[in-house]
Amino acid sequence: MKFAFKILMILSLSVLISCSSANKKKPQITEENFLTLADVTGKTRLKEDSPDVRVINVKAKAFIKRSNIRAARQKAVENASKIAVAVMVRELMSAEQYNRRYEEIERYLSKNLDKYIVDQHVNNQKKIYLDRFYGISASFKINRQQVLVALQKDLKIIDASGSSLVTVITSKKELDLSSIGFKFSDLENALMNQIQTDLNQRGLKAIDFRNAVASMQNDPKLKKAFGKISKRQFMAMVSGSSAENAKLDEQVENAEEFYATGLSILKQIAKVVVEVNIMSVSKTGSSMVLNLNVTAKNISIGSGGAFANSIIQTARRAGPNTDDSAMLTMLIKDAYGDMSKEFIPQIIKEMSTIDVGGKKLVSYELLLKGFSSKENRSLRRAFEKSQNDSFRYIDYDNTFIKANPSMTRVFVRYAGKTSKLADEIMGIIEDRGFSSEEPIVSPGLTDLVFEKSPDEE
Repeated sequence: MKFAFKILMILSLSVLISCSSANKKKPQITEENFLTLADVTGKTRLKEDSPDVRVINVKAKAFIKRSNIRAARQKAVENASKIAVAVMVRELMSAEQYNRRYEEIERYLSKNLDKYIVDQHVNNQKKIYLDRFYGISASFKINRQQVLVALQKDLKIIDASGSSLVTVITSKKELDLSSIGFKFSDLENALMNQIQTDLNQRGLKAIDFRNAVASMQNDPKLKKAFGKISKRQFMAMVSGSSAENAKLDEQVENAEEFYATGLSILKQIAKVVVEVNIMSVSKTGSSMVLNLNVTAKNISIGSGGAFANSIIQTARRAGPNTDDSAMLTMLIKDAYGDMSKEFIPQIIKEMSTIDVGGKKLVSYELLLKGFSSKENRSLRRAFEKSQNDSFRYIDYDNTFIKANPSMTRVFVRYAGKTSKLADEIMGIIEDRGFSSEEPIVSPGLTDLVFEKSPDEE
């Protein structure tokens, strides 16, 4: 009896150990070990240290193929960079333009990502979706101007006037520079070349007022009225002056109409007008001083209100072998150096701000967790039938339909708040007779997980 009892105890222990080992091999799937992109968070170290750039934080993931974590991480970074550039694009475009051509835009920009990304940093990273995907939280420093140039010059989607500005060099005191061997036009051309060269290298289109006036003459109806417009009249138009207040020579028979319509016409040519008013050039002994008043006006909105203004004074002392012409040349260089520190950055920032009202179709991924193949098909049909101007069904991926629990990825586009999309998807799921847990919604998260409720399993 004792021997038989010992045998029974040994068999019982073996069964218990075997069951314990089986449980270790197949752990219970719980919310604690089902991580999503919502669990991948981190702070960026990148800074917006220039008006040319914008730091954008995004999250993205990539499938871990054949346990190759390194390749999955690289792919996740690439996916994140595409999302970041897309965010920048949406900030620069109207909803109507973007929603109509988002496929073309993303296809083109994805081939030239290195042109638009100045710097990048992965803030956090970990395995997610039952260790099937690698998720990252990353920050990208995007060159706003390069993206803008791509939309305007390469894709020709945004009106070129959005990147055009007109530079005008004026002097209300009719400066006489003959004593130092200069004409006003010499000073005008030197300053104009400095400004236009710098701004054109930054991706903008800087033209002088003469070219702006010439462009008006493309329209036969405008050629007669604007064919011989003076510099003073051009600036009066920019200010929205009436003929009576401007006190300028009559340009056309109906002068009031000329000034009333002038600003609306200029809006078709450029977004900003920069006026450099040379207030004085003086020489005392061996010293020479140049004084400028620089103003920038956004003529695309309102009545052309000024958004930047600077008074710049530069001085030079002549050496034993320095002539007046060389001194003035160096003064112009010094003046532009001062302008480039504060004034020019304000222009660049203003030029990068475009009217982007309206809702854009943002790319989202919906993860249907725990639904059967039949239920997934039913939901996909429901998504297709629910399409409208704000919601588009794109595609799906059921690679992990046989996982435990099952996972089906559905790709959609939605124009509106993420929380609103989550509510609408939950409504569709309920209309099909299913119920799901409320997904996690957080800023910057475009992956929403809809888990089938336990009572439906």
